[in-house]
Amino acid sequence: MQPRRPITCSTLTRKRIGAAACAAAALALSLVPLTTAAASVRAGSKLKLPAERTSPTGNFFTLEAYVAPTSSKPVANFKVKVCTSAHTPAGTAIEPSFFTLSLAAGGSVTESTAAARSPALVPTPLKPKQCAEGWLGFTVPKGKTVSKLEYEYNGLISWVVG
Repeated sequence: MQPRRPITCSTLTRKRIGAAACAAAALALSLVPLTTAAASVRAGSKLKLPAERTSPTGNFFTLEAYVAPTSSKPVANFKVKVCTSAHTPAGTAIEPSFFTLSLAAGGSVTESTAAARSPALVPTPLKPKQCAEGWLGFTVPKGKTVSKLEYEYNGLISWVVG
């Protein structure tokens, strides 16, 4: 087992929630045991987690975990946290159906709440400075390789995962 690295907040996260809240979150996260799946994602993946992106509308998307599909379970799962900014307009909501999974040889797969780990990310209205998080699930066709996770609404956000 590898030694744990200290948990730190990114610059974006510190700006969003403040240094004290960031320190409290790091302490809380440090008390949670690291699962085998999460450890393997962090140790063996090209994707560095957590991976933050900012949408063109100013909302913050953080990919927190990725569980790759296997031959026994052909489902790719992604734990995502979405936070709104102080300037988020009324009527803002997160919509999981706007996420797609691109495949390496071309094509894409749509999100399936039924395939997602629990708790699944569900459509959620968000006021300014609110967050929603959960898992996105994608059933990957046999023999296909995952390339990137994408979210498209008023612009494109993507994470290369393959």
